[in-house]
Amino acid sequence: MRNRTLFFSILLLLITFAPCLAETETALTITVDGVKGRLYDNVMARLRINRFSQNSELSETEIRRLHRLAEPDIKASLAPFGYYSVNVKSELQNSDLGWQAFYHITVGDPVLLDSMSISIVGEGAELTELSDAERFFDLVKGAALLQANYETGKRDLLRHTRALGFLDAVYTVHEIRIDRTSYVAEIELVLDTGQRYLFGEVSSDQQVISDELLARFVPFQRGGWFIPRELQELQRDLYRTDYFGQVLVKGDTDNPEGKYIPVSIELEPLENYNLYSIGVGYATDTKAHLRFEWMNRLLNQSGHRLNTSFMVGEQESYCVVNYRIPVADPRFNTVAGSALWNRELWEDTVTNMYSGGLGFEYMTTKRFYGVSLEILREDYRIGETTGENELLMPGVKGSWAFADSVINTENGLRASVEVHGASEEFVSDASFLSLRGDGRLIVTPLSSWRLIGRGSIGYTLVDSIDDIPPSQRFYAGGERSVRGYRYRTLGPEDEDGNVVGGTYMLTGSIEIEKSLSELWRVAAFYDTGNAMDDFTVDFAHGVGVGVGLALPFGQARLDLAYPLRELGSAQYVFISVGTDL
Repeated sequence: MRNRTLFFSILLLLITFAPCLAETETALTITVDGVKGRLYDNVMARLRINRFSQNSELSETEIRRLHRLAEPDIKASLAPFGYYSVNVKSELQNSDLGWQAFYHITVGDPVLLDSMSISIVGEGAELTELSDAERFFDLVKGAALLQANYETGKRDLLRHTRALGFLDAVYTVHEIRIDRTSYVAEIELVLDTGQRYLFGEVSSDQQVISDELLARFVPFQRGGWFIPRELQELQRDLYRTDYFGQVLVKGDTDNPEGKYIPVSIELEPLENYNLYSIGVGYATDTKAHLRFEWMNRLLNQSGHRLNTSFMVGEQESYCVVNYRIPVADPRFNTVAGSALWNRELWEDTVTNMYSGGLGFEYMTTKRFYGVSLEILREDYRIGETTGENELLMPGVKGSWAFADSVINTENGLRASVEVHGASEEFVSDASFLSLRGDGRLIVTPLSSWRLIGRGSIGYTLVDSIDDIPPSQRFYAGGERSVRGYRYRTLGPEDEDGNVVGGTYMLTGSIEIEKSLSELWRVAAFYDTGNAMDDFTVDFAHGVGVGVGLALPFGQARLDLAYPLRELGSAQYVFISVGTDL
C-alpha cells in the first residue's frame, strides 16, 4: 500500500512539472517594418514582446502569448499620433536560428482634428484667465490629432484652473469622437470649475520672530482669492531670510471652513545664528590680506542683523560694522546703519577714512535702489602733499540686472548709477557733485562662445580737484579698470609725477571667451580708458589673455595683460573672483 501511494505521488509530480521541464528558454528576433522615426520608436517601446525579451530569454509559451498581444500593442502605440485605422500582419516562426516574429504595419490615413469645443461652467465661467482655454492645447484644426498633446492640454488647463483657487475643478465631459469613415475627429470638453476658494485665517505658534514681523511677510489676507502659488512663494521668502532652520507653509485644503482655506505656518529656529569666518587671500588690487568676519543673522525678534568685517592687508585695511533692520515689506526693504574705518595705500598715496552712515534700501535679486546720508572724515597724503576733509554726503544709487543668471551668465546686462555730493553750506569742507555709471553686457552668439563688454563713466563737478579727498576722485588702472596697469596709476599727475586723480573718468573693455568644458574657460581682451581733468588726455590701452574656472558662486580668473602705452605703472598679472554680473 505504501509503495502504491509513493508511485502515484511521483507520477502526479511528473505530470504537473513535465511541461516546465520540457520547455527551455530560447532566442527571439523581432522585425517591424512599415513605420520609421518616432512611430517606430514608440511601437518598439510599447511592444511587450520586445520589452520583455530585452531583460531575459522567453519560453515558447511566453513568446506565443506575447505574440498574440502584439497587434493591440502596436495599434495602441500609434493612436497618440492620430493613426486609428492601423492594419498589422504578423507572423511567428521557429527555426534552427530560434524564434522570429515579423510585424508589417500599414498605418493608413491619420485622423485629422475637425473641431474642438471647450466649455467652462461654474464660478469661473466668466473669468478672463479662462477665456482662452484653447491656448493650453498644442493642436491644430485640420492637422493630425496628437493624443499626447490632447492629454497634456487637459492636464495643463485643469492645473491652471486649480491654481486660480478652483480646487474642485473637474471635467464632466472629455471626449474624442472619431469618424473612421471620413478620418476626422471632434473634441468636446466641459470643465466645471466649481466654487472659488478664499484664504482663511493664518495661524502660527512660532517664537522665532515677532507676530508683527511675520505678518508683514504674508502677501495675502483673509478673504483674498486662494492662490496656492502664493503659499509656495511665502515659504521661499521665509527661507531666504536665513532666520529659520525649517519652514512649512500649508493650506488645509482637506478641511476648508466653507469657502475659506485655513493657512498654517510652521517655523523652526536655526541651531546657531552666529557665523564666523577667517581667511587669508590675495587680490590684485588689495594684495595679500587676512580677513575676519562675524555675522549674527537674528539679533532679536524684530529681525535685526549685525555684520562685522575686519581686514588687515598689504595695501588696504579696514573695519566695518553694518546693522540692518527690515522695514515695510521685509522681503525687500531695509534700513541700514554702518560705521567704517579704512586705511588704503597705493603708489605715493595714503588715505585714512572714518565714516558713518544711514540708508534705506530696496533690493531684489536683480534690482537695487538706495538713498543714504554719510558723514566722512578723511586725511590723506599724496607724495609730499597732505590734506584733510570732513563731508556730509547725501546720495542715491540704483542697479538693474536683466539676465538668465547673474552668477554664470549666458545673456545679460547689468547697469548701475550713483549720484552723491556735499555742500559747504551743510557742515562740509567742500562743495561737489559726483556722478558715476557702470555697465556690463554679456551675449552668447554661438554655443560655448561669449562676448563680454564693460564700461564706466564718471564726472565730478567741483571747483578744484584739491578740494576733495582721494576717495571722491576718479582713477583708472587695475583689475576692474584698464588691465595692464597697476591699481589707480592712471590719471592726472602733479608737478612731482604723483597721480592725484581726476574729475572725469572713462573706461571700456571688450573680450571674447571660449568654454573648453563645463569647468574651464579661456579669453582674450582689450581694455582702454583713463581718468582726466579734460578730454584731451590720451587713453591708455591694454591687451591680454585669461583663463577662468567656473564655480557655483561665479568665476575665478587669472589674466595676463600687457600695456600698450607708457602711462601709469605696468602690471602684467591679475587675479579676480566674482559673479559674471
